[in-house]
Amino acid sequence: MELLHSPPPSSAGRPASGRSLLVRVAVWAFLALVVAITITALIADVDRVGALLFSISPGWLAAIVGAVCVNYALRFLKWAWFLRRLGLTVTWRDSLWIFFSAFTMVLSPGKLGELLKSFLLRQRYGFPVARTAPIVLAERLTDLLGLVVLGLLGSSRLALGAGGLVVVGGLLGLGVVLITRPEFWRWLDRSVVGRFDRLARFRPSLRALEASSQHLLSLPALVLMVPLSALSWAGEGVALYCIFRALRVDTPELLGLSVFAHAVSSVAGALSFLPGGLGVAEGTLGGVFIYAGIGREAAISATLLIRAVTLWFAVFLGTAVYLLGRRADESLEGMVTQTRPEPEPRPAT
Repeated sequence: MELLHSPPPSSAGRPASGRSLLVRVAVWAFLALVVAITITALIADVDRVGALLFSISPGWLAAIVGAVCVNYALRFLKWAWFLRRLGLTVTWRDSLWIFFSAFTMVLSPGKLGELLKSFLLRQRYGFPVARTAPIVLAERLTDLLGLVVLGLLGSSRLALGAGGLVVVGGLLGLGVVLITRPEFWRWLDRSVVGRFDRLARFRPSLRALEASSQHLLSLPALVLMVPLSALSWAGEGVALYCIFRALRVDTPELLGLSVFAHAVSSVAGALSFLPGGLGVAEGTLGGVFIYAGIGREAAISATLLIRAVTLWFAVFLGTAVYLLGRRADESLEGMVTQTRPEPEPRPAT
């Protein structure tokens, strides 16, 4: 699937109809995989989660959902800031629709489905995918760095996991430095694109990726966005705290433990590259809860509930927003199989 740059039909190595069929098959196979993973995981939890949700008072349930929505609101501000950073003008209505529509792909392998944002931007505004895809990368990197910051703050109090978090933070920082250096992109051009004649047509896309990545991950951008990411993800840690209180669990430093456990499990789930971090995130949460002396039944219940109000709530919300905001002439298949050449990107302002 050609994600970054669609060549003119005349330059294609095989008939456009054959290429279009191949892309359609790939798109539907990917969507089928996401749907299958979502349904399978949901069926495994639905009965137990439903019973737990009905056992929680409306007041606590409102507090839990409200804390999660604070996370979404702050992450949307970051998304809107990245768009503006690249000089892309998008209406607030469309920006909200695109941002929340991507939640439908929360369970895509390695969160590749987040690129849905770039395809929706191309469909409605004609922005090249190569220019906007780095926004998704910048979101993920700043999210992870923010979660590492939260984890380190918690580990200083709980004496748990500091070494691993420092290593992860260092590797993420090294990755940011690497992809913002012109030398890396020259090496990529020379060692990969330059070795294969058929990849030469991707050079404009490579230049767009380089320009956007350097602009979005500059030091001033990181200084603003990493703290905002930490604050936004702390919202879901607060939601976990509210879940414990609703379950009548009360231990010393419960709020700090909740924020720390959610941050560490989110980092572990993201680094596993499994869909939604399934299995890894839950296992990490359980391990932290056991370390903190929380009872088995309460730990299992809290884990199921926090995943329900973060993972499943996001999927349902994203699906509803996408369907409500989709125009009659728009489809996921048409969005990805668009074959007209993308325009040369203009420099970000």
